[in-house]
Amino acid sequence: MSAENITSFNKLYNEYYDRFVRFANVYVRDAAIAEDIAVDALMYYWENRQSISDESNIPAYILTMIKNKCLNHLRHLHIR
Repeated sequence: MSAENITSFNKLYNEYYDRFVRFANVYVRDAAIAEDIAVDALMYYWENRQSISDESNIPAYILTMIKNKCLNHLRHLHIR
């Protein structure tokens, strides 16, 4: 990973991580799980960012992933 990529990821992470965790926590009501979901969504976005349009609203895209991951988690808990 180049220094430019690291800087870009750090900027994204530092700017949005807390908001993403709070958003996830509204759904799952567990801080540790909310953190895991937020990190998973950030990492998924980062690993697949080349396949996403440059005109996309990145924070909204990640929030949508977080919402879906939270709903999947809750669905999994309900099934168990």
